[in-house]
Amino acid sequence: MRTQEMMAARRMDGAEQFFARAFDFGFTKSTEEALTTWNKEKILSDVVWVIRKFQPDVIITRFPEDSRAGHGHHSASAVLAHEAFSAAADPSKFPEQLKYGVKPWQAKRILWNGFNFGGVAAGMEALVKIDVGGYNPILGKSYGEIAAESRTNHKSQGAALTPARGQSMEYFNPVAGEPAHDDPMDGVVTTGAG
Repeated sequence: MRTQEMMAARRMDGAEQFFARAFDFGFTKSTEEALTTWNKEKILSDVVWVIRKFQPDVIITRFPEDSRAGHGHHSASAVLAHEAFSAAADPSKFPEQLKYGVKPWQAKRILWNGFNFGGVAAGMEALVKIDVGGYNPILGKSYGEIAAESRTNHKSQGAALTPARGQSMEYFNPVAGEPAHDDPMDGVVTTGAG
């Protein structure tokens, strides 16, 4: 059911969805339980594969690596992303993947998209931030509206959002890699030439 909800959300928001071999075994607050149950190395290899194949310039996690994530699956996903950030660039990690056409890849940075529920927490103003509330005239919707429509597909999670227009700031905590100062994409060529 969750797989179908995620695929429906991607059909609405246009993002690309990747799946690991991890399975949803129910609620856990423990990162360690999630990583053990999933077989950490197997799932880490899945994440490394996607990084090597997709070659992102910047990796952003939605959850932190600790109990603030509220769920062991969420914190484990952040731990795996952080480890994969380095492992994807190391040819000695999962070398069997290289015979299938991928190459080691080092993203420029990995950031945690810090929680911003209803206000700015102390110290967040000093972080890299961007306004994600822009309006897309071609689509006739704001990005907040697109996100809210997409989120309504997560019915089993009760995760619907109210569509919104106008400024909406998101804050990014550095996890590893080159620092960013003004934008998560600092130092990344984002024109057609790149």
